[in-house]
Amino acid sequence: MMYSDTDILEAIRKGDLKVEPLFEGSIRPGGLRLHLGETILKPKPGIVADVRSGILPEYENIPIPEDGYQLEPGGFILSATYEKVSVGNNLGFLIEGRSTLARLGLTIVQTAMIVYPGHTNRAVTLELANHGANAIKLYPKMKIARAALFEMKSPSTKSYDDEGKYNKQEDVGPPIFENEIVSLK
Repeated sequence: MMYSDTDILEAIRKGDLKVEPLFEGSIRPGGLRLHLGETILKPKPGIVADVRSGILPEYENIPIPEDGYQLEPGGFILSATYEKVSVGNNLGFLIEGRSTLARLGLTIVQTAMIVYPGHTNRAVTLELANHGANAIKLYPKMKIARAALFEMKSPSTKSYDDEGKYNKQEDVGPPIFENEIVSLK
């Protein structure tokens, strides 16, 4: 069952969901609005990323200027939400882009739309890509995403913070390769 604004407020009151800071107007009728953080990681070109060998690009850490960062058509960057969120073991949390930005060609998640139960006091990494024909300006703290929350049928017995590979990452970070290829022998 998806959470309404009333359910989200109750989850916050009970401590099952924490959002810091929680801006006025962020709780929507059927979800939660999230904002863009203040830095981006831009992959440097010139290598072949190789999951099996653990080869990944270097990243340039760029503070987003107050007058905005221009994401060119075909451009890809990593960023994170401005808010730090905590998700209880009884909640599901799905993040997606806003329709207004999608209509310009901006996606904010490529495939990683699930924030696992037990994610505690961390920003949510965003994978921003411009699929449109025009450059898009991105600003710190702009409305960037929405989250849908739902109640799990039963609470998770494992917390993401216990064994998730990005559980020590507090803000945006590059990919981590570990045990990506499974042998079927």
